[in-house]
Amino acid sequence: MNYNEWIRDARVQLSEYTQDIQSVEWLVMDILGWNRMDLILNQNQFIPKEILCCLDEGLMALKNHVPVQYIVGKATFWGKSFKVNEHVLIPRPETEEVVERFLNLIPSNGKIADIGTGTGVIAITVKNERPQLKVYASDISNEALNTARDNATTHQSNIHFLLGDGLKPFINQNIYLDGLISNPPYIGYDELKAMDQSVIQYEPHVALFADQGGYALYEQLFQDIPKVLNDGAPVVMEIGYQQGKQLKEKLLTYYPHLFPEVHRDINGNERILSFIWTHE
Repeated sequence: MNYNEWIRDARVQLSEYTQDIQSVEWLVMDILGWNRMDLILNQNQFIPKEILCCLDEGLMALKNHVPVQYIVGKATFWGKSFKVNEHVLIPRPETEEVVERFLNLIPSNGKIADIGTGTGVIAITVKNERPQLKVYASDISNEALNTARDNATTHQSNIHFLLGDGLKPFINQNIYLDGLISNPPYIGYDELKAMDQSVIQYEPHVALFADQGGYALYEQLFQDIPKVLNDGAPVVMEIGYQQGKQLKEKLLTYYPHLFPEVHRDINGNERILSFIWTHE
């Protein structure tokens, strides 16, 4: 059997379990250390027995709804490869739009924080794009922070990591910020049954789901931001596709002097809440 035949057969088998049949090619390329051109040039090569065993094991994992990123141990964000595991949420392409908007708003220097950093992709990307910034990243999960530290080391990014819930570590250490970005858990538990099996079974629920229909972490952040943000600090948060109107109303209930905006992503879905913080 050659690679082209194996891929064709694997895609047919996998289609009975999931629509994400593109994962087959990713699996092959990662196991062999190939790029897409390598795959095209070598597709008619005979597959060695030991490689075939690895491919079949990977296919079985895909059939069991294991995300391919967890199988290969990495995911791509902002054109770079990052370590992922069961302790962290797999970075989504839409989050790149959140980072891009934040980069357009933040000052060239000062202190900013990524709340709920997970893999660390947001903090690391911001630091690499704005080297003069002092970048903090916090998470409630020590395992997630360890993964983020590994990624920061790989990408030679000097990030200051803090363990704790929301903005509490910054409040406790009297750290004041010139910008805030966050992709908090925003899915309500009532939506659990509608989620893809790969998400339900393998991605960390603490990074996905929140109480109060998905609004709990936003409420917590809204209440605490006056304690840590300097005037003029931009705030950019990823949000659920139906949460924009209610989040704007919640924010204005606390701070009616602000001017929050909701932005849609490239697919036309509500994705980003942004505002410039002032105390008055």
